[in-house]
Amino acid sequence: MQRLRDSKFWRERTAREQRLLSAGSAVLLLIVLLLGLIEPALKGRQEWQGALPQLRADRAQMQSFAEQLGSGASPAARESRPIDRAALERSLTDAGIKPASLELSNGLIRARWSDVSFSALNRWLLQMQREQALSVTEANISARERVDHVDATVALRSLRSAP
Repeated sequence: MQRLRDSKFWRERTAREQRLLSAGSAVLLLIVLLLGLIEPALKGRQEWQGALPQLRADRAQMQSFAEQLGSGASPAARESRPIDRAALERSLTDAGIKPASLELSNGLIRARWSDVSFSALNRWLLQMQREQALSVTEANISARERVDHVDATVALRSLRSAP
């Protein structure tokens, strides 16, 4: 500020012009602070306040899911019998994804598909997880030229028999 007062430009101005320039500079500084710092913070706060109810609902839903996972498998999964080859083949046929090979040994299921629909395979895996308490322990999936078609090798294990 002292450098400005000592400058030739400032000394050539009348007292009235100096006051006007000082007041204009102060107003300009306030506008810059408002537009650069305060307004974005206020807008961000409004956005978060608008999103907060949905975030709270999502949090409650996640806590509910965590409690369900913590309490163990669902009653339907606990009551279901161990899966046998016929039931497994029937569920694969119902899903429309007949595997090229299917092996069952020691509670481990290995299946291999060639040119299968990825979305159908994914739906079947989710169904097996829900209904039979099976979990994917190993998966190898390669994309094919056609959209939504893959070559896949999957290993599944029962969650009930897992230690």
